[in-house]
Amino acid sequence: MSSSKLPDRLVITAGTYDGVLAGWDTVKPLQPSKNSKDAQTGSQDLLHMLNNASTQDDDDAYLHMTFAMAVHEGSVRCLSLASALNQNTDKESPRDDKLVQDPIVPGTLLSGGFDESLAIFSLNKYAQIGELKTPSNLGTPSCSSFAPPGNASPSHVLVGLSSGKIVIYKRKDMSIQHILPGHDDKGVSCLAVHPSGKMALSGGRDGKLCLWDLMRGRLAYINKLPNPSKGRKATINHIVWSDDGHRYAFCTHEGNIQAREMENGQTLLDIQMHPGGRANQICFIGGYDGQLLAAACNDGGLPVFVVGSVSEDEEETGTRRAIMAIEPVEGAATAGDERFKCIQSVKGGSGFLVVTANSGGIISLVDLEGAANMMVANDEDYADDGKDVDIESSDNSLNEHESGSESEAEEELAADIISSVRIGTGARITCISVWSYWADAATTLPADIDSKAVEVSQSKEDDFEKQSEETVEEELFTKKRKRKEKPVEKTQSTEIELDEEALERARMLVNKAKKINSRKKKKKNDE
Repeated sequence: MSSSKLPDRLVITAGTYDGVLAGWDTVKPLQPSKNSKDAQTGSQDLLHMLNNASTQDDDDAYLHMTFAMAVHEGSVRCLSLASALNQNTDKESPRDDKLVQDPIVPGTLLSGGFDESLAIFSLNKYAQIGELKTPSNLGTPSCSSFAPPGNASPSHVLVGLSSGKIVIYKRKDMSIQHILPGHDDKGVSCLAVHPSGKMALSGGRDGKLCLWDLMRGRLAYINKLPNPSKGRKATINHIVWSDDGHRYAFCTHEGNIQAREMENGQTLLDIQMHPGGRANQICFIGGYDGQLLAAACNDGGLPVFVVGSVSEDEEETGTRRAIMAIEPVEGAATAGDERFKCIQSVKGGSGFLVVTANSGGIISLVDLEGAANMMVANDEDYADDGKDVDIESSDNSLNEHESGSESEAEEELAADIISSVRIGTGARITCISVWSYWADAATTLPADIDSKAVEVSQSKEDDFEKQSEETVEEELFTKKRKRKEKPVEKTQSTEIELDEEALERARMLVNKAKKINSRKKKKKNDE
């Protein structure tokens, strides 16, 4: 069993290409009796929709299937699961602990389908509480998120559509508050709401990475990502925020993975994977500030990257920049059922737990603390003479190390699979959503997240009022930041003052420019 502390409760939901929605819980539900009120509710109660796999569930298993049912006509395109305050601590619960005393419980589950419908469930009551169609002519839902995402009572739901629009619903009655245009008709492929709920990032098949001011319901910035293939636009597969809201990361269909600072746009990680091993989804791990980034790759590999530059001292001790926690499938053109489709981090605890899902329908709870320890280990077992270690060299060194002696079989694994479940034979997963509760974890966000979000969002909105969309495209997200000028000081008479050093540097640049122009003119006249 993993050395990392497991959550007090973990809930996982998954959708499939067949429109089936399934869920697992670490707390096993009780089967309702024939005379119970639950039995009289018929098809409206999810406990009556369990498939045959749930009856074969192991009582000692960590995860227990709680429901499996057909929800949409066509594939399930997106899932979002919100928390809720427990209102039933003094009442009987359909779970084997009789009474649920946790103050926070899984609340609303939203699923979007290819049939252009949104289905709404209460996982606290185990009942479907609503269904609605997306606005006409806006297409099918492709991604969704509650806002604020970590709040026990989120106020809004964001849904990205295949038409390129993002619809903001009020969660209470699912009425439309805003429709945000920003992507073209190729659609919104992913979105992520900031932990504060004040802003959000969205990515599309048009190569645009958009920042939204949710306080005003409008677009703040756009960054157009370059595509290595000429004549095509990049497709952003996934976007995530760190838990503290100071970092974000995204991956593209073309194999690029980047992580950046929110406040200044600094690039902390920029990796180009080979096309067959592109990342389908990513997640931050390693703590509240997201020190590491894990990727679910198309070739069945699961690499873990260090987010941020490695210091010279760390390089000298052999600190790894990346490690392949789960090696990709070799000797095949495609990973097939072993292809990782989804990955999400489990919030709280040690910060190294993730939930993965592959194309074969297998969902696993994985501990990546071993991979993190291997990257920061300073002993001779994992050091590599002070050189940077890429993914391939990391794999080779691990293979050589594992084949050294019999005692090495007991050493820490890079990826420890704690538990695995499966929807059923032939089921292919399209998306997952993960919810967790830790009794010793704070249920509110630190104050600096909210204040930082308001400050950043407000400053960017003021700039947006003065500039057109084209002039702000590269300002926040561009990799090559413009050199910041020294602030000018204004006296009471509003005269601009420059220090001597800046003035001298400006004169030198002007003289240099004059000399260059003079040489160009002379060369042109000689021709």
